[in-house]
Order: sequence, then structure tokens, then C-alpha cells
Amino acid sequence: MRSQLYDRRFAIVTGKGGVGRTTVALALGLVAARYGLRTCIVQLGARDWAGKPFGRIEPSYLPVPLCTSAAGIPELPLYAANLTPSEALREYGQMKLRFRAIYNLVFENDVMRRLTRMIPGMNEMLMLGKAWHMEAMDKRNDGRPTWDLLIIDAPATGHGVSLLRLPQVISEAVPFGPMAEDARAMRTLLEDPMRTALHVVTLPQELPATEALELCQQVRSTLGMPTGYLFINKVLGRVISETQRRTLKQVRDKTDGLAHSALEAMELYEHWRAAEQLQIQRLVRQSALPVVELPHLLEPVGRGQLEQLADLAQAGMEAADLRVQGRGMPSVGAA
Repeated sequence: MRSQLYDRRFAIVTGKGGVGRTTVALALGLVAARYGLRTCIVQLGARDWAGKPFGRIEPSYLPVPLCTSAAGIPELPLYAANLTPSEALREYGQMKLRFRAIYNLVFENDVMRRLTRMIPGMNEMLMLGKAWHMEAMDKRNDGRPTWDLLIIDAPATGHGVSLLRLPQVISEAVPFGPMAEDARAMRTLLEDPMRTALHVVTLPQELPATEALELCQQVRSTLGMPTGYLFINKVLGRVISETQRRTLKQVRDKTDGLAHSALEAMELYEHWRAAEQLQIQRLVRQSALPVVELPHLLEPVGRGQLEQLADLAQAGMEAADLRVQGRGMPSVGAA
């Protein structure tokens, strides 16, 4: 059963800084590529380039394949692009002004460069506009969309909400002109439950969990966007059973030295895990989103770890979909 995430072409992944948004986006992209969907991970001026785990060292504005053979032939239809304001402005300007010479005259001068940097939200609007263009306008030779799925690796929570709200603000504040038209088109995309879903990533810790719950509320009340899954990343796995834990405490109290320290560390781990489980229960109760748990792999994330996470994300989303159907909850992508 294919997850409902892949029924929409614009998947936005966001959450608090440091929770693993890019890692989750890559894992979701791998699952989509395995289904044969031509998928692009779109980063918006990110410092942590998505291509590194695949050996792609330098960020690229143009989509580059991530899964290639030794001969450079794509093995899976998975790509990544890191959008920057300067390149997005160049592409937008040339598209609107038609001729490179006119673009150079208008934009490639110090006064205009300083002016565009001074306009609040301009850089963000340019990058979001490029992502919208990839979904709405990019076509293959046969007329089909270039991308079956765009996974937007959005900025951290506060900045991400401001970014996603920009089309709404501009379309309400500026009634006419090319930018107003583009802003309305972007807003239509972001609010369309048939094309878009926003997915939240968090950790099973109090502060990230609180911020994730606040974000879920903002998405509904402020952004009016359709929601998807809540991914709880880096969940500690069970090491021992509750019966073993009680036995461990009894044994620890009767030992000393290295054995005592090892048993004490094990008990501390179990306390930490118990605290995480409380936060997971809180997120399940209060988020109103289908929840997918992803494990803490306890090692640097490379291609192999991403493949493992992709397997677990796929199974977790399928299980979450079944739970939603069983409870009669709105499906993924519903506002």
C-alpha cells in the first residue's frame, strides 16, 4: 500500500532547527523514487546540503541526480536542488523581461541589487516562487509535469512559517501586478489539499514537542494549509523489558565498581527513554496528525542509514494511514 503522502506533488517538510528535517526529507524522497516517482528535494538556501550523504559535495541550484552508478547513470529518479535568492532572481528576471540584455540593464547594477536586498521578504519570495514554478510550470517534452513529487526542505519553524505566509500577505496587500499574480498562484498551491501537504518533524523532547504542537496550530489557524504527517525523529529504542528493568535496579544496588557504573548507565538510559515516551504520547494526543516514529540510529547518517530510514518511514506511514482509517480521521492532505 502506497502512502497517501505520494498522492500530492508538493510536500513541505518543516520543524524546529536540529530535528532532522533534511534527513527525513531525503528518506521520504528515497521511498518516492523507489515507487518510480521522479522526485526532487528542494532546499531553500540551506547550509546543510542534501547531496552530501550521496557524495555530492557542492550545492547545485539546478536539480542534480543523487542516486547514480559508478558510470554516472541515475539508478533512482531522485534529485536535489538548493535554491538561492540571487540565482532565483536572475531566472525570474530573465523570464519576465525576456531578454538577457534587458535583465542585465535592470538588475545587474549596484542600485538595484541593494534595493532588492532591502525589500522585506524578497529573498524568500524568490526562492518560494522558484519552487512553485517547478511544480506548476516545468514540463517534459510530452507535456507532463517534470516532477511527480517536490519535497520542500523548508527553513526552521519560525522562519518557515513567515516564508509560507508570504504569498498570503502579498496577495492581500498588493492587488495588481505580476508579483501579485504570482503570489496568488503560490497561495493557491499552498492551500490546495489535492496538491500540497505540510509535514512536521520533531524530536521526542519537551521543547521541540511544544514547538511542533504550536506549529500544527499555526498551520491550521494562520496559514490555512493542508497537513500531512508528524514525524517524531530520533526515538530511542527499547533495550530491556520493564521486568528486566526492575531486576536491573535490584542487581545494581548490590554491585560496585565498573559493573555498578554500567548498570547505572543502563538505568539512566531507560529513564531517558521513559521521558521520551511521555512526549510521544503528548504529541499523539494533541497534534491531531498521523504520527510516524523514526528511530535514533546512533551513528552519522550516510546512504546506508538513509535507506534504513526510508524502509522505516514507509512502514510507519502505511501503519499511520491504517490507524487514521480505523478512527475515521481526515486523510493526509485534508485541511
